[in-house]
Amino acid sequence: MASIMTNTSAMTALQTLRRVTDDLATTQDRISTGLKVNNAKDNAAYWSIATTMRADVAGFKAVKESLELGSGTTNTASVASKNIVENLQTLKARVIAGQTNGVDKSLIQNDIDQLVKLVKGAAADASFNGDNLLRVAYSNDGTAKDKDVQILASLSRNGNSVDPSYITFQRQDMQVNSIVGKATIEQQVDSTKALKAQVGIKLGAVGETFINGQNLGLDKLTLNFTAENGTVTDVSVDLSALTFDTSKAQTQTNVLAAINTAFTAQLGGATALVAAFDANDNLTLTVGDTDANTNFTAKIKDLWVSSKESDAFGGLADLTQIDVVNNAERSLVAINSLLDKAIGKAAVIGSIENRVSVQNDFVSKLTDSMNKGIGALVDADMNEESSRLQALQVQQQLATQALSIANQGPQNILSLFR
Repeated sequence: MASIMTNTSAMTALQTLRRVTDDLATTQDRISTGLKVNNAKDNAAYWSIATTMRADVAGFKAVKESLELGSGTTNTASVASKNIVENLQTLKARVIAGQTNGVDKSLIQNDIDQLVKLVKGAAADASFNGDNLLRVAYSNDGTAKDKDVQILASLSRNGNSVDPSYITFQRQDMQVNSIVGKATIEQQVDSTKALKAQVGIKLGAVGETFINGQNLGLDKLTLNFTAENGTVTDVSVDLSALTFDTSKAQTQTNVLAAINTAFTAQLGGATALVAAFDANDNLTLTVGDTDANTNFTAKIKDLWVSSKESDAFGGLADLTQIDVVNNAERSLVAINSLLDKAIGKAAVIGSIENRVSVQNDFVSKLTDSMNKGIGALVDADMNEESSRLQALQVQQQLATQALSIANQGPQNILSLFR
């Protein structure tokens, strides 16, 4: 039926043109954005998944930045700790050379002092962005207060929540701080002069190195004592519980009480080995003459004051007491222990450096995998869209021509009335 009121052909052609135009707009949008799912109306499920995963990817970018920062910090600490170990190995060789009689020990000691300064500098300079993994701060009771370190390592999605995970480890104190100086030991055997040994312990006034009640960080005072009767005793005095008490004078009194009590208990009162502080804060140990008519055969050797890691002492604090001139044998024992300690600390730093590097590589690969998964859900296939675009453009032209022909239909009816 031909009608001038209702042009069915034009309506059909118009609907076809509208559909083709809509499809063409969709294809052009996909080509311009590169996405087949650009918003929720395109595919609500895929859009929701992709949006959540994009948020996770953004989180992993922050994780990677944290790992990059951690990598810089651990790399710096690793380089410094390796340098420290190398210097300690050289220092050990110098101490061994200082065991030999007939060499100029003062020249060897000068080399040792310079190497100690290098170790101290390496530990102090191992900072990255203000963080130093070779330096630890301590609380007043002597316990470390910032030893634990956390580096954000990953994020794990659990339902609607995201749980962070960390690489957790401890700083490795390799500082060379110490309130104890080198020991000086007089070896005047067979002399009528009182024998002495001394070691400096700089407590300072309250509020300088210590506050009232703070643990001193001392560990043990040790020495080898040969009495006049030939008896040899290894003496050890536990100083680990001592704290700064009100003032330097009172604290020194407490130190002396602990030492002299131990001397009496381990050597007996007749030995006359007495501890005292002089005006220069030197702890002086004096071997008194038990028989004024005979020469001394008593002597002190291997005097050492060990320490715990604390604000007053670094992890390698005993380096400050290395002295081949006055205390060669004990210095060799100490450097062996310090080198082992430094190697252990450097190994910890190295393992953490490797772990951070491996985790950083993993996060990079995981992020790439997530981006690939997002792309599979929402990215447009440009080859397909290009072909579709050309087809739709042809369809649009044909639909336009069909609509034009359909619109001419009522005009054809006029010819019936001529």
